[in-house]
Amino acid sequence: MPPGTLVPRDWVLDQLSDVAPGITGAAVTAAPLASVDLTIRDLGEMLGKQPSTVRAWVERGDFPGAYKLHRKEWRIPPSAVEAFQDAQRQRPRSTAQLSAWRKVGRSKATRQSETGQQQVTKRAQRGTAEG
Repeated sequence: MPPGTLVPRDWVLDQLSDVAPGITGAAVTAAPLASVDLTIRDLGEMLGKQPSTVRAWVERGDFPGAYKLHRKEWRIPPSAVEAFQDAQRQRPRSTAQLSAWRKVGRSKATRQSETGQQQVTKRAQRGTAEG
């Protein structure tokens, strides 16, 4: 056949089944798409984050293998995205600081409710109009 000729998929499968019995349309799968490196915008949409957030992560080095195309636009390989997501899943969530903050907040609220008064803070005046 000349180059550029369109061949119906079903006809090709029929030809293959004649040569190798047992091959059906379900057994033949399409070749996987070539992996394409993602842009900052693509990655932001994929992760549900703003491009500025993703750019900060990339510049910080959170995506190993990320590179700049033409010294301008970031490109992130899919393997770097997988590595980033794996690192996020394995990272322990520390709530110690948050728990300490909550305890302080609760103790202040308890003291205020016991006295029935709110804590009042006064600021020092910085100067007068008469100078």
